[in-house]
Amino acid sequence: MDIKIGETIKKLRKERDVTQEKLADYLGISYQAVSKWENGTALPDITLVVPLANFFGVGTDELFSQNKQITDEKIQEYEEKSRKLFNLGDMKSCISLMRKALEEYPKNYRFMLTLARAIQWNQYNQAEDNDAKSKENEEIVEFCERILEDCAETNTRNGTMQILCTAYKDLGQREKAIKTAEEMPSFSATRDWLLSSLCEGDRQIKQKQGNILFCIWYAAYELTELAHKLGGEEKIAHLEAALKLHETIFYDGNALYYHTWIFGICLELARCYAAKDAEKAVEYLLMAEKHAAANDAVPEEFTRYTSIFVNQMGHSTANTLKSSTETSRGQFLNWLNGKDWEQLSGNSDFAALKERLAKS
Repeated sequence: MDIKIGETIKKLRKERDVTQEKLADYLGISYQAVSKWENGTALPDITLVVPLANFFGVGTDELFSQNKQITDEKIQEYEEKSRKLFNLGDMKSCISLMRKALEEYPKNYRFMLTLARAIQWNQYNQAEDNDAKSKENEEIVEFCERILEDCAETNTRNGTMQILCTAYKDLGQREKAIKTAEEMPSFSATRDWLLSSLCEGDRQIKQKQGNILFCIWYAAYELTELAHKLGGEEKIAHLEAALKLHETIFYDGNALYYHTWIFGICLELARCYAAKDAEKAVEYLLMAEKHAAANDAVPEEFTRYTSIFVNQMGHSTANTLKSSTETSRGQFLNWLNGKDWEQLSGNSDFAALKERLAKS
């Protein structure tokens, strides 16, 4: 290893206005070690060769003997693998992959963001453990704050702030979450809103249909969130309004991606009725079964919606992020084994539903 490597590190570090402490922090070493490299009294460990090159965003040929094309191909390979794991809902494997990727590319902001998102999504599948969740959220905050401090790319920053808001809230730092959220663009300043007025022809139609899909989902989501804060008939009214929004757009039953959301609304409505109206509860459970089965059957290849309101839009399961490896019907069956449904234990339709789900 050439003794001039220290001079190269110092040159690259100063060009990028990076302190010895920051470089050391990214590499997980002491700043004194960096100082020794630059003074020529010590050399970096061979295991730090690639991380050093990737931190500075150069091919290792500038440090040693690797070209930029190989580096770019390796980064792309990590990105493709992480997308596939997200698509499968295998968050644990995605977390392990991104930790490995960051050992090799310690300054790759997309890898940091993917790791933070995977940790956050994995929490939805874990048993409640407040101590473990707090430690995970602290790690998420650490990654996100580092990205916001050093990364200037807008899309990465916006995705980071979204994750950071949730992590702050879960850590009880609600004011920090609100302050971060207030830095994000308003609805009227978002890309999709602006494009719908700037584009023309088929592109404008497609953009407006995409906005319809998002707005319907978002309105239904907010109605559902409000429903959880209410009780009795008000809760039911909010949930039924959310269901009607989806049914209005997907009047032909071809909801593709949105089957999973409609399924959740039907399941919550069934919970509302379980203790007081078994017939109505089962009615909504059967609706939930239909949408769970439809969600499991959505093709992997790109498929268009057939509703006239959104027929320029489509969906592919290959691009869907999941938080669980289970099928919708598998999750449904697990939920039906909970205490919420004890009042339906003697209902023959309820028993038949569970039997069908067990066989699916």
